[in-house]
Amino acid sequence: MQEELKKLRKFLGRKRVKVAVICHQNADPDALCSAYALEHLAWAMGCEVEFSTLSDAVNNITENVAKELEIDYSTDNDIETFDKFIIVDAGAPEQLGKFRDAPFKKPTMVIDHHVLNQRDIFSAFIVDYEATATAEIITRLFEVAKVRLSKKVSTALLVGILYDSRNFYIATPKTLRAAAFLIENNADYTTAQEVLKGSMDRAERIARLKAAKRMDIIDVGGWIIAFTQVGSYEASASRGLIELGADVAIVGSERKEEVRVSGRATRKFYEKTGIHLGEVMKEVESKVRGKGGGHSLAAGFSGEYTLDAVFKNVQDILKKKIRERSAEGLNDHH
Repeated sequence: MQEELKKLRKFLGRKRVKVAVICHQNADPDALCSAYALEHLAWAMGCEVEFSTLSDAVNNITENVAKELEIDYSTDNDIETFDKFIIVDAGAPEQLGKFRDAPFKKPTMVIDHHVLNQRDIFSAFIVDYEATATAEIITRLFEVAKVRLSKKVSTALLVGILYDSRNFYIATPKTLRAAAFLIENNADYTTAQEVLKGSMDRAERIARLKAAKRMDIIDVGGWIIAFTQVGSYEASASRGLIELGADVAIVGSERKEEVRVSGRATRKFYEKTGIHLGEVMKEVESKVRGKGGGHSLAAGFSGEYTLDAVFKNVQDILKKKIRERSAEGLNDHH
């Protein structure tokens, strides 16, 4: 991580510059908390940088986190006024919403834990595919920099890790070590848990209920796969369908010319079949125009195609993979 810290120092430089830290569209707590902590890391290292955190909308949980931890962000800013850009928790322009084009006219770094497919468009990057959260990467940068973390920064980073690891459900030893480091540096574990519990607002609850009402269920090799459409809250709806009993939940929305799809799978499905949901979404790219990727249990796709076309391709890929695993004897779900 020393080399990654050097990359960050070199990218920021010593001159006073304006840097926009851009989160993915509909930013989650990992993205926002990573952006917030990154700003404080730069200051602690002595970089004279003026930061602004931007996101084309945030989700409901993130809004609650920002309110409770008093983290500032903007959904509308004159992008041309910045000298440099750092993209956190996203690796493709399509994931940035209305900020998708502007950054690449100037020096741009990406810090992410997802697969990065377009490395040549970035000036620099810090990527760890094995990290559970971008906040985990930022935490390790703090650790090697040997700079002081305030209680608020360490708590924010813990929030990011808790969110993306689903309360350590998909944690690795590195994830747990990063969390321990933060708690040793005054992170408030109770507060971190509480801000993530922020109750769902009425719109999100309705989206979940509509997702259940509209869903189509298919059975492939004994696995229950649910597909459904909502107007918003795709990620929340997909989590809700998993909680209802689906092994895989694929939830999409269609707005204007944009299609967004969120997928979730149970750990049992992944462990028994070896099917990585992020790889499934990535494979959709070869069939329809857009960008896909993510983790084994949580992934997404965004593009300009029809939702029906994306659903059909996801379904075909899942069926093919499940049947292949069944033929190999890797599909015993009992």
